[in-house]
Amino acid sequence: MSDNNRRDAAARAGNNLTRISLVFLAVAGVIVFYVGTGRISLSEPVELTANISQPNTWTETGPLSLDVTVTLANNTEEPLALETGSQCDIFRWFLTDEDQNFVQSQRGEETCVEVPVRGELEGNHTISGNYTLPLDTSRVKPGDYILFLKYWGHERREPITID
Repeated sequence: MSDNNRRDAAARAGNNLTRISLVFLAVAGVIVFYVGTGRISLSEPVELTANISQPNTWTETGPLSLDVTVTLANNTEEPLALETGSQCDIFRWFLTDEDQNFVQSQRGEETCVEVPVRGELEGNHTISGNYTLPLDTSRVKPGDYILFLKYWGHERREPITID
């Protein structure tokens, strides 16, 4: 192959690489534009988030609890039907160790009438609940755990550290 043919092939390859790069930049620009203007949402249609804090440090004699705020977001335009078997089923939780061995769950001390609870979460709205989770210091020691939460039928697991 002559030097001219090699130079021509290299020039064509360079031109093709430039065109491909420009196409990728244009596509990325369009995506950024649509996400930035809110025309495309990267969030889940229905999203459960949790904010967890430990108000007191662990001691052998306790008390020990977690403060949990859960938020259910309907990121769609359509209303979301909410339904549970009873008022006590709106929020449920249990705690496992890092290997997912059961440690503690919600106590059944609350009296509930077994009547279904129904509601609706409008499109692009949220609903929140604040809960205090009492923990048994004979079961829960300082360390890493996984908190499983269920709010209005939507589940989330959160890694936590007990101090």
